[in-house]
Amino acid sequence: MGLSIEVGILADLIENDEEGAAHCRQEFATLNKYLASVHLPQHSEPEKVRVWSTSMFGYSGLHYLRRIAAHLDASGKLPEPGDTNSAQDPMLVHYGADFPGPNPLKPFGAYDHLIIHSDAEGYYLPQDFPCVLFPGEHYPVAGGMVGSSPQLLKECKRVADALKLPLDLDPESDEVHAATQAQGSGDVLWKRYGVESFSCLRLYVAAAHSTKTGAAIVFT
Repeated sequence: MGLSIEVGILADLIENDEEGAAHCRQEFATLNKYLASVHLPQHSEPEKVRVWSTSMFGYSGLHYLRRIAAHLDASGKLPEPGDTNSAQDPMLVHYGADFPGPNPLKPFGAYDHLIIHSDAEGYYLPQDFPCVLFPGEHYPVAGGMVGSSPQLLKECKRVADALKLPLDLDPESDEVHAATQAQGSGDVLWKRYGVESFSCLRLYVAAAHSTKTGAAIVFT
């Protein structure tokens, strides 16, 4: 078990799970009520779209990536490659602890959409809003925090630039998978950060597909 991400979930469910599609529509309806309450455009999830999905590096891979984003935000420098304690890294913990809370008036840091989001469920919408959204208890949606796909795309690109990670790599390639098994070793920078690169590349592709197609990214 671990984190999976999908772009085009409603189109997928319409084909394969009628009950799941009904629940999905209800989630987006709730989300649209919230968007209306904060004067943002409604989200129209496409019912026909090329579905893109993948599995992340368990749940921990996202924390490897968030850790280096927190360091880049604080110092502009990469830390050493991460390990299984990445979620407890002080810089990452401080980023979350210092975040001003629900519905900030302006972005807190350079990686809010990457870091301030559930690591297990939730949505990124193909709208370019600057601050992470918190629908709250009156508009309950999975994950409780909603990110922007265009903003996530920009944040992943900044991390990729720091890692010297080629964004045209196939995220399912043997080369990318092999890098996760050699974490912390090798002469190629992005391969030394194998888990971080694996995670960054997948989120980047998801955000690009979401922005292009108008379908939300869904964490499941």
